Amino acid sequence: MIKNFLSILFITSVFFVNAQDVSEMQNQLRELAKEKNPLRAVERKAEILSSYPQIADDTETTDMIYGMIAVAWAGEGKFDMFYKYIDSIQNKFNQTSMMNMAASQLLSEDKYTSDALRIAKETLDLYFSFKDDPGMRPAHFEEADWKRFMNFAQYPYYDSYAQALYKSGKFDSALIYQKKAFDGPPEEGLGKSVERLVHLLLLTGKEKEAKNILFNMAKAGKLTAELSGRLEELYVKENGNSQGFEAYLDNLQQQARKEMLAGLKEKMYRKTAPAFSLKNLKGETVSLSDYKGKIVILDLWATWCAPCIASFPAMQKLVNKHTEVEFLFIVVDEKGNNALDRVKNFISRNNYNFHVLMDEPVSAGSDKYIITSTYRPDGIPAKYFIDQNGDLRYQSKGFDSDNELVNEVEAIIEILLSN
Repeated sequence: MIKNFLSILFITSVFFVNAQDVSEMQNQLRELAKEKNPLRAVERKAEILSSYPQIADDTETTDMIYGMIAVAWAGEGKFDMFYKYIDSIQNKFNQTSMMNMAASQLLSEDKYTSDALRIAKETLDLYFSFKDDPGMRPAHFEEADWKRFMNFAQYPYYDSYAQALYKSGKFDSALIYQKKAFDGPPEEGLGKSVERLVHLLLLTGKEKEAKNILFNMAKAGKLTAELSGRLEELYVKENGNSQGFEAYLDNLQQQARKEMLAGLKEKMYRKTAPAFSLKNLKGETVSLSDYKGKIVILDLWATWCAPCIASFPAMQKLVNKHTEVEFLFIVVDEKGNNALDRVKNFISRNNYNFHVLMDEPVSAGSDKYIITSTYRPDGIPAKYFIDQNGDLRYQSKGFDSDNELVNEVEAIIEILLSN
């Protein structure tokens, strides 16, 4: 899903650069992307085109709009309408992006698996039909950059096809394509993809290979709950029972923390953290300077950001454990008149006790915001680690697994406390 979202960002980039009302346009497109009812999605398309008639001349943005409607039709199992809208997309790369998104969504919702399998295979076939076509490269892309971009695109396509084969019970074929879904060692891949790869290895009798990946994941501090369970299954099979497994796993985790500590120390830097004053959900003004003498961790997020939300259970555990650290969860790019209520409802509904702040315009009517214009995140979730002297020491972005996140935050806290 994360890699699909990156593709969408590319699709819309040309229009957004020149848009006069970027924030509202992004908000409307985001609402369209969340629309499950295809008929309502068609209505939203008409509303957007009516509000922004200049879009009609921007094929990249219209491609995305048609693609979102196609995905909605697929979700209803109306595949004749799905292909009608896919065929309306002019750019072949945009077609593959939206086809892959449709297949991925169907698989995540566990419905129309055979159709998802067909769409995932057609995505790969279409992708390879134009992958090396020089005429596909947009004028604003350097040739080397385009080749890298196109090469990268294959990995989520392979992943979706492998998932479809896996759900269809075609384990041998699924394993072949799952291995192709990584652009490096599997241990560096997304957690769900690694989980599927390990299970496929076990299903096809390749226990030694599965154990090696699990061992490397544990040493890297990247074990998910499912992968820990797989490792325990193999441990029990080798030893007859689970006695000693916790100590075995803890030893691997300690190695991971030590290696992570050493690596993080080399990446730490020191510069003055940009000052800010923002309001929390109670309307109280909170300034970074209020926490001088404490370690502060800024977590930039939004209610529409799936990886942000996925990381919150682990972040809640860290907040509960490290009362000596001030965690500030700053909402960025949360558009719309009801943004504050939306955030309040989200926090209340999920029973998080986070200290939440809302990013604000640098001045009344400005389209620049305090946090995004000073900390300049290039994606969310993004975390900034500030030491007791008010110096920015480290930053991270993205989310793969609870275990990896906890290990990283714990290691950085340890480094800052030792200093």
